Amino acid sequence: MKKVFLIITLLWLILSISVVSAQNFNVPQIPQNISKISVKLTTPVVLDAKSSKIIIIKKPPITFKPFDYTFFKIQKSQIITLSNGKKITSEDFLKEINEIEKTLNSYGYSLRDPEEEILIQRIVIPKQNFEIQRKIFKEMIPYTPETKEEPPKEFKNLNWERIWELPLGNEDFNVKVGTGLKLIGEEKKVNSNAFAYATVGLLGKSAELIKVETDIGAGENNTSQKGYTRVYILGEKKIEESFKTNVKYRDKSEYNVDWSFPITCPVGPFNVSGSFGLRGKIGVELGAVLDPLYCNGFISPYVDTSAYAEIGLNYKVASAGVGGELTLLKDKLNINGNLNLVLQNPVYNSYFQISAKGENELNALSGNLYFFVQIDYLVGKKKFKAEIYEWDGFKYSTKLFEYNSKEPAYKDKELWLSIKEIRGLTPYSARNEDLKIKSNSFRVIIDVGAQTYSKEFIDLDKNGILSSRDSIWNIKIPLSSQNPQIPIKITVQQIYSLGELKNLTATLDLSKDQRKEIDLFVDINSNTFTGTINGKIDEEKIAIGDTNYWGERYHQLRFILSSSLKFQPAPAK
Repeated sequence: MKKVFLIITLLWLILSISVVSAQNFNVPQIPQNISKISVKLTTPVVLDAKSSKIIIIKKPPITFKPFDYTFFKIQKSQIITLSNGKKITSEDFLKEINEIEKTLNSYGYSLRDPEEEILIQRIVIPKQNFEIQRKIFKEMIPYTPETKEEPPKEFKNLNWERIWELPLGNEDFNVKVGTGLKLIGEEKKVNSNAFAYATVGLLGKSAELIKVETDIGAGENNTSQKGYTRVYILGEKKIEESFKTNVKYRDKSEYNVDWSFPITCPVGPFNVSGSFGLRGKIGVELGAVLDPLYCNGFISPYVDTSAYAEIGLNYKVASAGVGGELTLLKDKLNINGNLNLVLQNPVYNSYFQISAKGENELNALSGNLYFFVQIDYLVGKKKFKAEIYEWDGFKYSTKLFEYNSKEPAYKDKELWLSIKEIRGLTPYSARNEDLKIKSNSFRVIIDVGAQTYSKEFIDLDKNGILSSRDSIWNIKIPLSSQNPQIPIKITVQQIYSLGELKNLTATLDLSKDQRKEIDLFVDINSNTFTGTINGKIDEEKIAIGDTNYWGERYHQLRFILSSSLKFQPAPAK
């Protein structure tokens, strides 16, 4: 009977401890059946109560009135058992209580106050800037890095590339995710290159959660294949595979992660110390197929991490803990690229078959987190809270790209596209209000079928307007008589600053419908084009959108499609 009673008592104690822990903080749990990667930094973060990023909620000081034994109905030399199980002499108890009371009085608080829970401090979170980021990055689209002009030749290499990066947060709480896919087709080989990464920053410390790199290429025969794939988790290389022949490769891995650093932080008049970091799961699925003149690769990394802390302080009558639940980064990315050079007889009928797809699901910096100090003074308990973070976060479901095309490999015609003028986000609104906008540069991306051209132009005047008497950019577009009807898409992105927010990117609205880009369908037999704007070859056009971001004038692009490049005569002297 005693054994049964003892077992029941132990179970009751275990359940009681579990309930108390759950009430304090939803600590991310790490499953035990998969590999664990733990990184413990040694350089501490020390938060200073005098820092401008910390707000102490003080009230006018009050006169210190010490407690005595009779207030707590205790006697000298008595051994007291606190609610947390710690034992303390009545002398030490009274000494600690009065020390705490005196310190609290200097902040305008007292253990005699009726409130049981008090918010005494918070870290400044620039929620207005976060709201601006949330609005801007909701429409963030991939870009194409600047492309080099290919020398004239009958066979035209294929170059399709997209890069997408999403930086969120501020210097104290931030995440950054990014990915890219590049498909290159040449006369005797095809190549698929992809990457992805995710980083998290906490109070000045940064963790590279995952980095994935793949590069695969296929030549004309089984001996000319090559490729590799690498995966790093918290900076540690966990996967590395190389390919030198035909292959069908697939892998799936998952890891528990625990990353932290020492921290010392004020909670009002108290100093707490311990560790602060993140826990969760990071995984990746990979695949590759290599055959002669055919390559396919996919990467699918995922991250699920939350913040955690373990802290304490040097009092017997007080304890420190953590509350709330903060999702740092929960992200799922899928990238798939496929390229095949299909040789035909006669050879000028050969073509590239291309398909690319990318999508991302993100939940970041969402929730709340606070440190607390709880004082047990026999006749009551009082909890003082320091808010570390509180905001509802960033949540995006983004279709990055989806593209399927059959692209002729041999080109025997050409068309010129000349960009004449760009008007984007300007420092002043249509009502001449100062928008605090500073334009840095414009990135122009031209998609012609599966071929991509890109160039960046510095905005020297910082006014959001680029104009030239001749042209800002002349792009020679190779075409094929095998495909007389060709889609052309013109995208203009502007890199700018808005007050304290730097390096923001906006896709200019150049269309009257839901799209922002200019979509044209060109018929080289009839020398006409339809789409966002209808017109004829050699006819100058202006595309004007119908929306803006901050009250600036509507964006516009002046351009001309021409059968040959024309130059303006030099002005007379």
